[in-house]
Amino acid sequence: MITTLLSHGWKKFKRSVAFEKELATNIFLGLIAIMVFGYAIALGFFLEKIITNGFNQPDSVGFLNGLLFYYFGFEFMLRYFMQSTPALDVQPYLHLPVSRRYLVHYMLIKSLLHLLNFLALVLFAPFAFTAVATQAGASAGVWLLSIYLISLCLHYLVLIFKKGLDDTIIGFLVLTGVLGVFALADYYNWFNVSKISAAGFKFILSNPMAIVGLLALLLAIYYFNFTYFLRNMYSEELTPNKSSKDSASQNLAFLQSFGMLGEWANLEVKLILRNKRTRSLLMLSAFFLFYGLIFYTNKTYTEGLPGFLLFVAIFITGIFMINYGQFLFSWQSNHFDFTLTRPVSLAQVVESKYWLLCGITVICFVLSIPYVYFGWHILLTHLAAALFNMGVNVFVIMNLAMWNPKKIDLTKSSMMNHQGVGAAQWVMGIPVLLSPYLFYLPFSIAGYPTRGVVAVGLVGIIGLVFRTKLLSLTTKRLQERRYAIAAGFRKD
Repeated sequence: MITTLLSHGWKKFKRSVAFEKELATNIFLGLIAIMVFGYAIALGFFLEKIITNGFNQPDSVGFLNGLLFYYFGFEFMLRYFMQSTPALDVQPYLHLPVSRRYLVHYMLIKSLLHLLNFLALVLFAPFAFTAVATQAGASAGVWLLSIYLISLCLHYLVLIFKKGLDDTIIGFLVLTGVLGVFALADYYNWFNVSKISAAGFKFILSNPMAIVGLLALLLAIYYFNFTYFLRNMYSEELTPNKSSKDSASQNLAFLQSFGMLGEWANLEVKLILRNKRTRSLLMLSAFFLFYGLIFYTNKTYTEGLPGFLLFVAIFITGIFMINYGQFLFSWQSNHFDFTLTRPVSLAQVVESKYWLLCGITVICFVLSIPYVYFGWHILLTHLAAALFNMGVNVFVIMNLAMWNPKKIDLTKSSMMNHQGVGAAQWVMGIPVLLSPYLFYLPFSIAGYPTRGVVAVGLVGIIGLVFRTKLLSLTTKRLQERRYAIAAGFRKD
């Protein structure tokens, strides 16, 4: 029965209308996946040299064992954003005389086909059969199998975690909070997580039978998932959690004071909080606020490549604007026709979207203020980038978002989901991320990089001063394109 259900899943994918329509995109994404796995294999072969030569660690196996806890923490975070719950796959069978136990097993087994379930094997297999095998012999296979079993445990933990918390912001805060506590504990030496990790995997190498314990743990987590989904295998339980929607349906009182603009912005905020794809995009944008820690802690960038910090600042302060704005009109694809039939002003619609994007950009800038710890020039760069985003980039994004937007299913997660992606999304990042350098580079080449940052901020202020004119031009373009946009949504 399970093999029959898997066969149905393959036929559904192959025979779907979107399969041929998006074949080129699927091939492109497949090539990207092959490239990523190729890099992972290469990294696995060079991992020992990186540890011994780059980190000056004579015991590469022991050092890597200590880092595996952090790898699994990163993998859990990656799975949280990229892995979706497969519960909706079984809905078409619920009214048929098929045992629910078979349906749950099918759902859980099919979820194993996710690409992330092969990442640990691809990354650590070369290291296991070179460095680990040299020290521990045949136990290297047990070491690799233990990593794979832990990865599968994370797979099923994420399923139950996301299903229980329904991709809510609370779930994201719980996840980041737990990982943050472990990071602080290691940083302040409350207890050394890396030593615990190293001791655990060393024990596995010394006692191969310990793999039985990990296998039992995997089976226990699988059984917990099985009983949970079996108990909730009903149509009303498989649909998104209503409680999150109800909490998002409350009006934001402070927006009411802005009249009709506030009403439209309030509707947009409800759309973001109610739907899975926009919600996951919002949480992902919050996660990328930590993007600066990769570069601001490295003198190679802060001293050797100061111009690159402007790119980082544009990305940090405008991450939500870029991610959400590129599909600015696609989010309303399901009811865009209805909006056009209402006696509403398109100017108010455009202006409400403008202030929403600018408002969240201000929030991103405020949340990035702690980066001043790395220097006042970082704060100045972030301020200039935020002003440029609100004065220039927002209009670039809004206008490019009108370029043949495609329909989007808001109930799906944003990760590994290319629905709605068109030509505009591929080229949008070029002007948004590189246009600030048109004003920065002349001063930087002349030896005045700080003045270049100030110039970027001044250009943003000029854009804010002339925002009324720019909003008018954007509205005029939407009026010209509105019927073509609506027809495109009906075609998809």
